[in-house]
Amino acid sequence: MAIANKFLQHNQQAQVSNGENTKVREEKAKEASSRDSARRRLPYPRSRKQAHGSGVSSSSTMKKASPQGKVMTVFLGLLAAQFVSSMSNTIIANAMPVIVAQIGGNAVQYTWVITAGILANTIVTPIAGKLADLFDKKKLFIFSLVLFTTASLLSGAAQSANQLIATRVLQGVGMGMMMTLTMVIMATIVSPRERGKYNGYMAASFAIATVAGPLIGGLIVDSPLGWRWCFWVTVPFVVAVMFVVARQLQVPTVHEGKAKIDYLGIALISAAAASLLIWISSEGRDFAIDAPVSIGLVVLFVVSTVLFVVVEARASEPLIPLHLFRNRTVVLSIISFVGQGVAMFSISVFFGQYFQYGRGFSPAEAGLLTLPVVLPMMAASTIIGRRTTATGYWKRYVVGGLSAMVIGSLLLVPIHGDSNLWYVGAAMAVLGTGMGAAGVLMVAVQNLVGLSIMGVTTSTVMFFRTLAGALGIQLLGRVYQAHVRDDIVAELGEMPRASGGAGELDLAALPDPVEAVVRGAYGAEIGAVFVWMAAIVTVGLVAVLFIKGTSLRSSVDLERVQEVFE
Repeated sequence: MAIANKFLQHNQQAQVSNGENTKVREEKAKEASSRDSARRRLPYPRSRKQAHGSGVSSSSTMKKASPQGKVMTVFLGLLAAQFVSSMSNTIIANAMPVIVAQIGGNAVQYTWVITAGILANTIVTPIAGKLADLFDKKKLFIFSLVLFTTASLLSGAAQSANQLIATRVLQGVGMGMMMTLTMVIMATIVSPRERGKYNGYMAASFAIATVAGPLIGGLIVDSPLGWRWCFWVTVPFVVAVMFVVARQLQVPTVHEGKAKIDYLGIALISAAAASLLIWISSEGRDFAIDAPVSIGLVVLFVVSTVLFVVVEARASEPLIPLHLFRNRTVVLSIISFVGQGVAMFSISVFFGQYFQYGRGFSPAEAGLLTLPVVLPMMAASTIIGRRTTATGYWKRYVVGGLSAMVIGSLLLVPIHGDSNLWYVGAAMAVLGTGMGAAGVLMVAVQNLVGLSIMGVTTSTVMFFRTLAGALGIQLLGRVYQAHVRDDIVAELGEMPRASGGAGELDLAALPDPVEAVVRGAYGAEIGAVFVWMAAIVTVGLVAVLFIKGTSLRSSVDLERVQEVFE
């Protein structure tokens, strides 16, 4: 009997224990489900304390999902900021002859008005990304808007070429910060999978601004407003964005401890990028390759680059963490973005020269003739972005997009000054479609990392894309001009002298037979640009083929970032 009682007592204790264990397991499952649900919410904090708590990841600070309308309001503000900043690099392209004629300036100053903004934009990109990981993103973004607005007002009021160059540097800093922080903020408030459709809209905005800028600038210059409104037209839009961001945007600060700025790294990367861009843009035109200034720029670039790598390897808060380059996806993506950057930045420049110089269209007409690139690019980026969000997969679209870019570039190789415009437009549409589809690669890179290094990862990729675009314009421009010069010299025996106020070739002022030869050369040799563009994009396509086709996560943050780099 005692044995039976002991057995019953033991059985009751086991049942109680099993019940408790079951209850514990259920509670743990509920907690895990709650954490997973929290990671899938859009990370808008309910209070300033939640938004800027010290050292807490966004997945733990964001406890309440934001209404979709609020997300869209902020997104439209960021989209407008990106459009304005992107357009500011190209809107003055067709206005420069008028600007220089009115305020004075030589051919060197003419070039530097454009180059100064691109140079500052390129240099500030990685700096802005790192600052976004260390400080309040909202305050940094508002500062960039204020800086850009001030610089735009000063640029429009410039009375000399040197003043305009100086204000363009400030405007370039504002542009670089705005474009970088826009991408970083979107990565902070929307998960990679949801970001696919938003990235499609942003890629469409960037493409339209890049290609349509010269058209808008040409229309403004031809209107009673005058060239100064090429700078002032953006101000009302930026002020509106500032109002929306100040009232609606809330983003987390995820940095732990006291922020440390890598001043030496900033100085070294600025010296390296500036010396490289100056040397590429000026060698052979302003000085010979064996001139002391040429050699000095090359030495400065090499030394600054080597020292930058050494400094970043030892810095506690490196501007560009070198461990990023241990990840195959990051490295191969950067290679691919080099090709995309060259194509994106070059098409507005070289199509403009082809249609204006090679075919005799006006600046406004040349801008309209780029619509076969713009419209398919906008449609493809929007559709592919939504498909990426729906499926969670990105690689098939990037491979297809880069393939279309190669095909479109090759279709443009045989065009000349008398080519059928329908054929040219169809080939441009294929190129534009590919460019729109390939842009989703940025989301794949951001999918690798958590919020703590989202800024520096995004800005590193953007830095190489922008740098490649700036270098691509210069290098492909040299190829184009060399072929044009050879054709003209073969026909005329020498190059006709420049007759424009800025040292640019004024074709209308040339005798009719000479003008016909020059236009024929510009029309016949544009294919050389697309031969090199196809080759560069092909390298990017091969790089993407070696990237693992991962699916996009649905959480905003990534808890174990270090796993990506092991």
